[in-house]
Amino acid sequence: MAVFGLAQGASALDVPANDGYVTDTAGVLSAAEQSDLEETLRVYQQETSNQIAILIVNSLEGEPIADAAVQVGRKWGVGTKENDNGILILVAYTDREIFLATGYGLEGAVPDIVTKGIIEEEILPEFRDGDYAGGLKAGIAALEKHIGGEYTADRYDSGSTGPGAFAGFLFFAGILLLQWLIAFLGRSKSWWLGGVLGAVCGLGLVVIFSWWWSIPLLFFLGLLIDSIASKTYRTRSSRRGRGGKWGGWGSGGFGSGGGGGGGFGGFGGGSFGGGGAGGRW
Repeated sequence: MAVFGLAQGASALDVPANDGYVTDTAGVLSAAEQSDLEETLRVYQQETSNQIAILIVNSLEGEPIADAAVQVGRKWGVGTKENDNGILILVAYTDREIFLATGYGLEGAVPDIVTKGIIEEEILPEFRDGDYAGGLKAGIAALEKHIGGEYTADRYDSGSTGPGAFAGFLFFAGILLLQWLIAFLGRSKSWWLGGVLGAVCGLGLVVIFSWWWSIPLLFFLGLLIDSIASKTYRTRSSRRGRGGKWGGWGSGGFGSGGGGGGGFGGFGGGSFGGGGAGGRW
């Protein structure tokens, strides 16, 4: 059985069973480093219920790392089934690639631009110096602070000032708000909530600019966004636990929460929708 290219001659790739919060099939981390990361992630889950998992492999043999990370996150079920509050960090050692995939429930707190910033500014500088454990520790610390609200997304902006920077900030804030709103509407059971929120926004525009037409426009736009978001979420949720497009993934007895040791009780059945970012060093 090939585990992301660790064995030769297989026609399909298999997701390895997890060894806990940290699974290092490439032998990059020392036993002490892996144990330290395990303890950090175990304590974080106990304090917040959020689950962060790390998988280090030797090579993906040409498979897109973003797709691989999402499939691993789904197969392992990182995060809880109720909240989808999981994060999967996939490192392909000889490919010199990393991808940080976020579960549905954390896409608002950790949008793609933040995961990209964490990778580029927190993790990769350490990786380039050969300190893989240090890079992962720095990335985990940044994730915890972003999710907890201690860090904000503008931590990774260019630091420019002036009217252009303010306009950029407003645009960036709008993107974050839209991401959160879509994730929220997708998880809600109502079909009308998006329309109500749109109408409320339209009412605000009427008060400020007298744009009376904004109420019906944003009402119907909100309904449309709510419908699309809810349908997409249901479709993705229905695939929870299914295998990916690569036939060999998940074979060989692999299952959600499989493997583990040292008191690790398995993950909670969370799912992923493709959010996240990657980088190379």
